[in-house]
Amino acid sequence: MTEAGGMVGGRYALVERIGSGAMGVVWRARDELLDREVAVKQLRLPDLTPEEAGTARARAMREARNAARLHHPGAISVFDVVVEDDRPWLVMEHLPSRSLAALLAERGRLDPDEAALIGCHLAAALTAAHAAGIVHRDVKPSNVLIGHDGTVKLTDFGISRAAGDGTLTDSGMITGTPAYLAPEVARGEQPSSASDVFSLGATLYAATEGRSPYGSSDNSFGLLYRAAAGRVEPPARAGALTDLLTRMLDTDPERRPTAEGAVGLLAELPAGAPEEPERTEEPAARAEEGPVEPAGAVERPRRRRWLAPLVAAIVLVAGAASVAAMSMLPDGTGGRAGEHAQPASLPRVAVEDAVALVQGHYDLLPEDPGVAYDNLTPSYSQSPEEYRAFWGRYDDVRAELVEVREEAARVWVHVAVTFVRGGVESTGTYLLRVEHYEGRPRIVAAEELPGPTVPPIG
Repeated sequence: MTEAGGMVGGRYALVERIGSGAMGVVWRARDELLDREVAVKQLRLPDLTPEEAGTARARAMREARNAARLHHPGAISVFDVVVEDDRPWLVMEHLPSRSLAALLAERGRLDPDEAALIGCHLAAALTAAHAAGIVHRDVKPSNVLIGHDGTVKLTDFGISRAAGDGTLTDSGMITGTPAYLAPEVARGEQPSSASDVFSLGATLYAATEGRSPYGSSDNSFGLLYRAAAGRVEPPARAGALTDLLTRMLDTDPERRPTAEGAVGLLAELPAGAPEEPERTEEPAARAEEGPVEPAGAVERPRRRRWLAPLVAAIVLVAGAASVAAMSMLPDGTGGRAGEHAQPASLPRVAVEDAVALVQGHYDLLPEDPGVAYDNLTPSYSQSPEEYRAFWGRYDDVRAELVEVREEAARVWVHVAVTFVRGGVESTGTYLLRVEHYEGRPRIVAAEELPGPTVPPIG
């Protein structure tokens, strides 16, 4: 069962072991029913009494419940949980990637701009988790995944605790990693959203400084002692991140920013060192040669316009209920581009996921049309080559959210798009329909609304 070629739950074929942690072993697997790659986490139960094993199983089931409640592009999704040989197995999204810990082991440290970009993605994911009442409890570099395409995702909510859950750890047990623990948690207090922010700050500190804020040591007890005493060494290489890291690593939880506040503060950071030259290699050409990991943690933006859509998406997480009711969007009776009957079993798309998808889609344009094309369903008539040629005409593209409406399992997103070509700007407004397709939200249809005439987006 625990070897390549084994089958879990009657449908998940184990392909290869890709990682391990305190709670289990992770396998790359194949979902034979949906014909897609997944990651399957096998619960580790070494030398436990029956009572301890039951507690561990309960903890794993809680992980599945918590993670299933969290829908955010910056967090690894949990698809399923099955019981095999009296052990829970979690079925999760598979992201071809390496951890931030592995990247730091190779490079030593990152420049502040790279760390800020990673931090913004992670803060956004924590914002969504905290809004759902979920505390991660173990934010650290090894739980940050950097995809081969530059995607940043937070994983392993294995020791997280949802608001209202009973405590399943043994009395006196401290969960988490000493090098990244908030002082109050190291002293035995309950983890909170504020302690997650501290751990995020500690992770970004390690990214820029090359070590834990409590210093470099293999002695877990020594690190735990320094953590409990709040002995944080001031950052020396964080550049524009220094002030924010100092606030996130404050020994007083009340003085730390929230995760949502950290997103806004990261957005306000000034640009640091001169940016790298633009890439001229086509994404499709790289794909033909196999996955290629970026030279840095993530591809550095040529400008900071990625921050505004991300902030807007986070604001929408908190305000989704107020923006869902709106006028001038379709009532679902037809007449819109690509309108079709909607299967009753179609998974619901969360409003915040749809907005993040659309705004992230435009953030890729015009530089990465090959990656953006994957956000569309096959209902779009243009080939990838035509799509790249179309967007290659423009020097810049900016999108601003106008309105959004949730309708059953679909979400309508209304955006104003500014096209820049040869120094001349033109603007159009578009209505995009987002639905689940092949396991994730995608743009199913788009319609230009009355207004200035510009080329179609599809």
